Amino acid sequence: MSYSTPWLRKGIDPGTIITLDQPIPSKWKIVKKLNEYDHQLDEEQYRRGFRLSFTCAKLLCCDPKDDTKLAFMRIYLQVPIRGTEMDDAQTRASQAMQRTPQELTAYQDLTQKSRNTPKLLGYKTTVQGKSGLVPGGFAVWLVWEMVPGLRLGNKNGPNAFWTLGDSEREEIRVSFVKTFAYSIGFRGCNFGRPKGPVVAAKWVAHYGLAIPNSNEWLKKEWNQDTSAWKW
Repeated sequence: MSYSTPWLRKGIDPGTIITLDQPIPSKWKIVKKLNEYDHQLDEEQYRRGFRLSFTCAKLLCCDPKDDTKLAFMRIYLQVPIRGTEMDDAQTRASQAMQRTPQELTAYQDLTQKSRNTPKLLGYKTTVQGKSGLVPGGFAVWLVWEMVPGLRLGNKNGPNAFWTLGDSEREEIRVSFVKTFAYSIGFRGCNFGRPKGPVVAAKWVAHYGLAIPNSNEWLKKEWNQDTSAWKW
């Protein structure tokens, strides 16, 4: 798994207008590319039965008629198995598959059921053409709203969360446990439901909302004592 190969080089320049067709037609202007995640499979993984080889990029976009109406866009694109990038189109097309990203499924569900999560503003699912990286392979676009608020963590950890006061941190933990039917990464979504204080404690520790005093909580025979944890 690599984070370095820039597959998406064309068609996402700032100012480019992207048209989505679901649930109603909408247009979005790209402001800038924020990042790209590469999940290209190698031949060994393919032999072991893995088939999902893709890249996805997150972009900042806006309403073409109102530059102040910002949103986020993600593009999912199937890519060839490593080592077959230069093979003929027919060979690459043999790898084609259709896939709905978990992220899109989660946003569709949450937009219908929750008022506390970003809304899905539009999406499009299609297939790559004959000149695509994987002819006939999946290509998916989705746009979700940018919501105000403090981001409590990033790839470096939950540093912002730990700058808050004790009562604010506890309020966030309680809310987290109550709403843990979904957790979104946001490239993938996980479904879960804590069934007790011990399970809930493990989940808040996993996401950095509590700091255990040791790694004992990771063991199956953990004694369930959280009294020495930092909350």
